Amino acid sequence: MLKNLITIATKHGSSSGMPSEYPRLVIRSTMAPTPPAPALFEPKFYLLLQGAKRMTIAGRTFDCSAGTCAVASIGLPFVSEVVEASPTQPYLSVELTLDAGIVASLLLDMREQNPTEWQAGAMSLAQVDEGLVEPLGRLMNLLDAPFEIPVLAAQFERELYYRLLSGPLGGRLRQIGANNSRFAQIKMAAEWIGENAKTSMSVEWLASHVGMSVTSFHRHFKAVTASSPLAYQRQLRLLEARRQLASGEANVTETAYTSGYVSASQFSREYKKTFGVPPSQHAALLRR
Repeated sequence: MLKNLITIATKHGSSSGMPSEYPRLVIRSTMAPTPPAPALFEPKFYLLLQGAKRMTIAGRTFDCSAGTCAVASIGLPFVSEVVEASPTQPYLSVELTLDAGIVASLLLDMREQNPTEWQAGAMSLAQVDEGLVEPLGRLMNLLDAPFEIPVLAAQFERELYYRLLSGPLGGRLRQIGANNSRFAQIKMAAEWIGENAKTSMSVEWLASHVGMSVTSFHRHFKAVTASSPLAYQRQLRLLEARRQLASGEANVTETAYTSGYVSASQFSREYKKTFGVPPSQHAALLRR
């Protein structure tokens, strides 16, 4: 069932995670296992085509093999590692950043006026089926004919979303297009934190901003992201700090301040607690 997708992915895969000719579509490829690395699992559809991967989110570990697919409805800090890959059988995966507008439009066409019930967490996994493989294959095949992307890509992607909505990942995808639910309020808050991670944050103000009491906001935010609002912000700051250190664009002290910290010593403590090594040592390791 995945054979055609593997053929396309082998041709267009990238170890760097660079976007394909269709910018929201990324095909990853690596020929060797990778060490655990932190990242942000943004709202997207993910399908593992070949190899094996382990993901850890908020202390929960998910072992994924070929045919595992996932939908995340909010950006989630996580740790991932490729555990099975070789030159003859490289790790291959496909990621499609999800468009909330397409989801909302489909829900209207499907006459789902109030489609989203409260659902804990922000990511769901399932095994892929033929209904998903067919439109995804059509979308990926356009990478061999990029001049057709402006004409055909939107309809193939829309069909893929429809198949997702009709399957076991549909509930999670509905959250992305919802605008009238408790989840939508948490999603709005998480997006605000993501856009303003470097600035000081008042949880009381943010709760009021999304129309919730502080108590309810704390409870529901943790139910979705598995962390408190302040911990979520801290994780995003540290991910940005790691990116800056890896790129060499700033030293440790500069990185602390540009990531939103007011104290370099606090930054170093939290960085070491999260990544296991001090930022100065990690910077050298990341740039090798």
